[in-house]
Amino acid sequence: MSEKGSERPGRPPSGDGRNRDRILAAARHEFAAKGFRGATMRSIAAAAGVDVALLAHYFGNKDGLFAATLQLPGQAVQQVQGAFDGPVGELGERLARAYLSLWEDPGLAGSLRATVASALAHEGAREQLRELLTAALPEDVHSLLPGDDPDLRLGLALNHLFGIALGRHLLRLPPLADRDLPTLLAAIAPTVQHYLTGPLGRSVEPATT
Repeated sequence: MSEKGSERPGRPPSGDGRNRDRILAAARHEFAAKGFRGATMRSIAAAAGVDVALLAHYFGNKDGLFAATLQLPGQAVQQVQGAFDGPVGELGERLARAYLSLWEDPGLAGSLRATVASALAHEGAREQLRELLTAALPEDVHSLLPGDDPDLRLGLALNHLFGIALGRHLLRLPPLADRDLPTLLAAIAPTVQHYLTGPLGRSVEPATT
């Protein structure tokens, strides 16, 4: 039996363009709190205050809705892309500041925490989470880095920053959660810069007996 509501099933009510944003906000909260399997279309609709049929209208099904929650806001993409403008010798500091500042922004932090928590709780979300980490990179990013394995350089830098963000904002690990952002940036930026432009070193063969 379908749910009844004041809205016509499958059709957004006229004059209210905020339904989609409310659904996404509710979905991020539900997925983060209950995991992908625990959250239902009905519970998300109830949290958003809309008819459950409206979720299908916008997103198709729960997989489609979940995928939509993993998209970075446009302002976040622009902020990270802007870090790649400027001297390459200062790229580590700019990238660390841009990425970690997203997590400090009250308008984005909750969405980012819920998005990552949802992705980590969903068995099929590995690809979406990888896209979340790389979606904001400019198309010509490889041309800005030394030619010796730029993919590894970017992977090391992004994973380092992602780990710091997880420890500070999701796990609340001391002292990461206790220090102010400038203190963290002063410690982190040189390492990120080394990943991006410093020598990668050579592998060491294990000693034989």
